[in-house]
Amino acid sequence: MSPDAQDLGGALQLARVIRRLKAQVQPSELGAETVEHLVRRYARVRPPALTLDMQSHYDPNWPRAFEEEKDRLLDAFAGEDVLGVEHIGSTAIPDLPSKNILDIAMARGASLSAERQSGILSELGYQAYGESPIDAGFSWHWRIGQAGDRAFVVHTCAADNPRFTDIRNFRDFLRAFPQERQRYLELKQALAAVPGQTWLDYSVFKKVLVVRITARANAWRQGS
Repeated sequence: MSPDAQDLGGALQLARVIRRLKAQVQPSELGAETVEHLVRRYARVRPPALTLDMQSHYDPNWPRAFEEEKDRLLDAFAGEDVLGVEHIGSTAIPDLPSKNILDIAMARGASLSAERQSGILSELGYQAYGESPIDAGFSWHWRIGQAGDRAFVVHTCAADNPRFTDIRNFRDFLRAFPQERQRYLELKQALAAVPGQTWLDYSVFKKVLVVRITARANAWRQGS
């Protein structure tokens, strides 16, 4: 396929996903981000090539693996302006199946630059992969285990990024309410079962699902 044909195919895919998303989402649900910006942002996301299968059950070893990696991170960042290291994503929520990929959010204070944070992560074996799918203000850094059977992903942001609080509230909400956790799992599985969809289709519609649950999680947190 010629480069021009690839560009045309990519543009048509973006237009199709944008059209589908606009038919299902109210603009206010995405906050300041437009549907077009969300889809184009996700189209730029480039995770590493990794073949880890979805595990059918939650692994009770995930919390311990996170704590061990958190200790490594805090040791490496001792004396630096790190204001939070949180276990996020499906491996942080009991009873949710997931790939063996542990997501970690790390917030930096004003005296720690993004460049220095990235440099320290590189010394720990992490590789930067640009913008994280969480938000335009996040970057993500991957470290794949030597056996290739587990990966750690550190999503970094400034401490004043409101998405850092959002992702903690999302996690805590699903931890606190088993029925919400089950509903999220069922909706995510139904989304993954849609025939003929691409990674981009799945990712942006899963993002909308997360946004809607996060709105309820934030309201719950404010009322608790």
